[in-house]
Amino acid sequence: MPKKLKIIDLFSGAGGLSLGFELTKKFEIVAAIDNWKPSIETFSFNHPNLSDEQIIHDDITNIFPTNSKKIISNKWLKEIDLDVLVGGPPCQGMSLAGKRLNDDPRNDLFKSFISAIQLLQPKYFLMENVPGLLSMQNGQIHNAIVNSIKGINYNLPITSQVTILKAECYGVPQIRRRVFYLGARKDIKNPFNFWPPVPSHQEFSRNKYKKGKADKQMQMDFGSSNDYLLNPISVKEAISDLPKLKSGEGSDEMSYGRKRKLTEYQISMRNWDECPRKNEKPILFNHEPPNHTKDMIKKIKKTKQGESVDPNYSDSRKWHPEYPGYTVKALGAGGGSTNRRAFHFDEDQPRASTVRENARIQSFPDWYKFIGSKTDQMSLVGNSVPPILAKEIAKFLHERIKSNKH
Repeated sequence: MPKKLKIIDLFSGAGGLSLGFELTKKFEIVAAIDNWKPSIETFSFNHPNLSDEQIIHDDITNIFPTNSKKIISNKWLKEIDLDVLVGGPPCQGMSLAGKRLNDDPRNDLFKSFISAIQLLQPKYFLMENVPGLLSMQNGQIHNAIVNSIKGINYNLPITSQVTILKAECYGVPQIRRRVFYLGARKDIKNPFNFWPPVPSHQEFSRNKYKKGKADKQMQMDFGSSNDYLLNPISVKEAISDLPKLKSGEGSDEMSYGRKRKLTEYQISMRNWDECPRKNEKPILFNHEPPNHTKDMIKKIKKTKQGESVDPNYSDSRKWHPEYPGYTVKALGAGGGSTNRRAFHFDEDQPRASTVRENARIQSFPDWYKFIGSKTDQMSLVGNSVPPILAKEIAKFLHERIKSNKH
């Protein structure tokens, strides 16, 4: 059996990015680092094969200090022949001194990510962030990031130093845009051939949606003339098999209930073959909606599919069953309102989404359990890179690294 490539996950969160790499069966996680307890607990539960030494609960600036005079803790990390380093350092609040990042503490997380690249010398690194990063301070933050990467002698793609990937184009049932900086060590030959990964599904365009008489007859212009690409996966295709729940029902652990006809996507989400917790019987985790007031339930019932339930929050829309889901966000952002989430499209389920439904929209398999309070669980899901999207990136990187070994 070929030896698996090694990956380290910084700012690991729930582990969506590295999970995608694992699902290729070509990569193994050798370390994960995060400073938030629910992240570490969730990562540990879903990776029982990793030791406490490998799942590190600490601030990354303590492990990869930006001050070169400090000594790296966890020295064993330097001894790894690392193939890929991944992570999504928070870049909100970053600031400049001229064209370079200054000594503001808010820059330290990104600087520690750069320090990690310098110290570990992976063949590739992958840095994920939100598209808004590109326009921060009129693009100067992006330019400073690129200069920092070039300053440690890593190559970026010549044609585009940064890539925006659209999740629905890779089989994720969600309209989600994310920025990826992919860097390669100087000795890697032809590091970016065939980058980015070829889409498997068409891009969704809500404005060009046209109603049809039935699901199979629906006409949708997905913004692409590539007829060979599949239609985006819809919310209905992703979650319609989950047990029906009203407000306040459900449980953190429950059975799937009666047998239903499943879509291909639902079959893949229910596949427990990849679950590392062996001999565990399939069960449904984290499927428990909030307990709404009667007034809130009335408001949900009145709202049409695809429209906002709470006018105070544009991201509180009711799912449209034939669209991919809206961008899953961390619950609690912007004031902590529980209304800042999607709402179920089914008129018999007038309620907000469950953690499991959001996890399905994010492409986490059902065996992946989220630990912590409901708010913590929603944040863990919302802050993740969709594993299916990460898997496509991982397949590309495996091919490039393999080709460099011959």
